[in-house]
Amino acid sequence: MSNWESMSALLETIPDLDGAACRGRSDLFDRTDAGQHAAGRLSKTEVHDARREALRLCRRCPTLGPCRIWLDALPVAHRPTGVVAGLVLTTAGAPSKIATAATLGLPGAL
Repeated sequence: MSNWESMSALLETIPDLDGAACRGRSDLFDRTDAGQHAAGRLSKTEVHDARREALRLCRRCPTLGPCRIWLDALPVAHRPTGVVAGLVLTTAGAPSKIATAATLGLPGAL
């Protein structure tokens, strides 16, 4: 399978979440990945601030439910990192136990 075939197959699994709050905000959501800090591109504070803002958007997003269903259906090894579906995902594909809406100081967080 070529790289294009692999990428095409992966893209076919992404749902069309019309009205998603993250649409057009890749600049913000890319900054939520801890790898940005590890690579020296962003400070811990910049990653933290990006996560807070991204989680705020997710919490009020009209497509959060379908987004979470899509994420849950992905094999753990294929999950993106950073803020996705209202969660902060680690490089292991699991929700972070350290970086959550509550630990990032969002009001009303569980």
